[in-house]
Amino acid sequence: MLIALTSAKGSPGVTTGGLALALSWPRRVILAELDPAGGEVLAGYGRAQLPVGGLGELAFAARRGGLGQQLFAHLVRLDGAGRALLLPGLVEPGAARGIDWTRLAAALAGLDEQATDVLADCGRLRAERFPIPVLQRAAAVVLVTGSTLRAVHAAKLSIAELRTLLPETPAGGGALCALVVGPGEPYTAGEVGDALGMPVVGALPRDRKAAPVLSDGAPAGRLFAQSALLRAARTAAADLAEFAAARHDRLAATPQPTSASTAGSSRGR
Repeated sequence: MLIALTSAKGSPGVTTGGLALALSWPRRVILAELDPAGGEVLAGYGRAQLPVGGLGELAFAARRGGLGQQLFAHLVRLDGAGRALLLPGLVEPGAARGIDWTRLAAALAGLDEQATDVLADCGRLRAERFPIPVLQRAAAVVLVTGSTLRAVHAAKLSIAELRTLLPETPAGGGALCALVVGPGEPYTAGEVGDALGMPVVGALPRDRKAAPVLSDGAPAGRLFAQSALLRAARTAAADLAEFAAARHDRLAATPQPTSASTAGSSRGR
């Protein structure tokens, strides 16, 4: 399954949240850094590790062969077991102009055949060269938001824009859901969901001890796996996987129209 994560504006923790979900995911998963502004995981969680492979090199290598065939050579491990993998993002934001997002989205969605899910960190909505085709191929589109009035207001304004991108695609507007970062500041996850009019698949606390491990490569410590952030991430990962799987199964069972108008609507943007 392909699952896209995006945010309205500001920095509500899309990358840190996506990393927490990837490390907690119930089966093999790739965290794909598709933010056109560039990748951050290796610089933070990877402790300034130099990029090996990654999105930019994958796009170049794919010119000589199938993108799907090249993909796994450009991944790095996020955990010792290799269940969580990373497609490092762009080093130079300007390189986004050379990415064929439509082709990449198709390759990532096709990893179902290899029992691999993809969490695509697409960055901030409205960013230049935002990967719209990835959202359109996703089984679930997760809007990551804080719980402050300002954050919820920005998220609500973005929903209408997201729905305009999705209704004519297989995923449709029903693929939208929310992940709340910092619930209770001051609104609960349920209140945020009610305000946005969409299901909330999880809530991640602002864990001041555990979050720097993911965002800045701080020492994990022996209790990191049992931190409030990782406990919440495991619950959110299970719920999001279930939400996306239900959507994925319904889409697979629904015959897709083949009219000229439908074929035209499937073009990448």
